[in-house]
Amino acid sequence: MSMILYYSNYCSFSNSTVQKLSKSQIKDDIHFVCIDNRVNKNNETYIILSNQKEILLPHIINKVPALMLLNRGNQIIYGQDIIEYTQPVTNNNNTIEQVIEPQAFCFSDINSYGVMSDNFSFLDQSIESMSAKGNGGLRQLRNYATLEYKDSIETPPEDYVPNKIGDISMEKIQNERANAIK
Repeated sequence: MSMILYYSNYCSFSNSTVQKLSKSQIKDDIHFVCIDNRVNKNNETYIILSNQKEILLPHIINKVPALMLLNRGNQIIYGQDIIEYTQPVTNNNNTIEQVIEPQAFCFSDINSYGVMSDNFSFLDQSIESMSAKGNGGLRQLRNYATLEYKDSIETPPEDYVPNKIGDISMEKIQNERANAIK
């Protein structure tokens, strides 16, 4: 079991998530933990399980449903992202093949106008800094270089001597071998 799903019976989205996951093949890899029965001890929140054992609720869990991925460094996924994360696993179980026309696609970030750009902006960047009066968006140089940029390629020094046999001939090697056998 490589995942833990924290849910609440009082949350309708948690209930629908539990229902969807419990009907799929992935349910065998998930521990389902209801957080409705909790107790606070020493500033820590513990979940009381149905067998009356207590387990610690991680501090990072602050809303439900929450899926903890144990095999990915305890990464947490919340809400609709849980369904999207488990969807490929769920869809792989369906063996119905559909013939779909292929769609055009591109492997780069270049849009239809041939401009390569970021798909985001910085929140603390003003409109003036993006205009020609400012620095013209130089902060967002991801795939570009300025005119002043000096690129250098690190190469090995010119005094490199290869570690090959050198000036040894085949006859010399054969003579050494013949002498070693005698």
